[in-house]
Amino acid sequence: MKKIKFPLVMKNGEEVRDIEALRENFDIESAAEYYSNGKLERWLENNYYDDILEKVRELTGDEDDFGELLAKALGAEWDGSEKINLRSIMKGTELREQLKPYVSEEELEKMEHIADTQEELERLVQSGCSPVYLFGKTFSIREWMGNTEFIGIGCPVVDLEIHSREEFQKKKIKLQDVEFATEEMKKAAMGSPETAIYYSMLDAFKLYLSKVQKAME
Repeated sequence: MKKIKFPLVMKNGEEVRDIEALRENFDIESAAEYYSNGKLERWLENNYYDDILEKVRELTGDEDDFGELLAKALGAEWDGSEKINLRSIMKGTELREQLKPYVSEEELEKMEHIADTQEELERLVQSGCSPVYLFGKTFSIREWMGNTEFIGIGCPVVDLEIHSREEFQKKKIKLQDVEFATEEMKKAAMGSPETAIYYSMLDAFKLYLSKVQKAME
C-alpha cells in the first residue's frame, strides 16, 4: 500500500515535507505536539526515515531532557535555553486527541483551558482561566472558585461546596452540561432563569429517553 505523505506545519507557518526542511524550521513546541499525537511517527514512516523513526520510538516522553533528546533524534539544533513547559504542551495535545470523539474540530480549536483532574481544575481557576472545560467523571467546585464558567464534556458529575442559591449567585459561577451530585446542589445552582430552563429541559429529555427505552424493552 502506498504511503500518503503529508506536511508538518511548524510554528513559523512553514509546511515541511522532508527532514532537511524540518531541521531548518525546527521548533521544539511543534515537534513535541506532533510527537504526542503520533503525527511525527507517521510522518517519518511515510517518508521512509526509518533510522530516525527508530530513535524517536526509543523515547517515552517522560525523560527530564526530552526536548534535547527529541531534537537530537531528529538531527535538529535546540539548546534548551528557551523556558518551555514541554510536559504541559504534550499533555494538552494528548487531551485534545482524547476529546475528538466528543467535539468537532472547530469547537476543539476554541477550547483553551481543559481540566481532566481536580488538581488541574484548581490550577486553572487559580490562574484566572475561564471558561474551564471539565473532561472527567467527577469534579468538586470549591467555595473559592468564583467568577468562573465551567463547561462539562460528557456530562461529568459536579460536587458543589456551595449549598444555597443566594451564595451561588454571589459567587457568579456558571455551569453547563454537567450533572449534580445531589438534587440540593442542582437547586442551589438553578439561580438564574437560563440555568433553570436548561436543566428543566434536560430533565424532560431524560424522562422522555427513559420512557422510550422502557417501550422498546
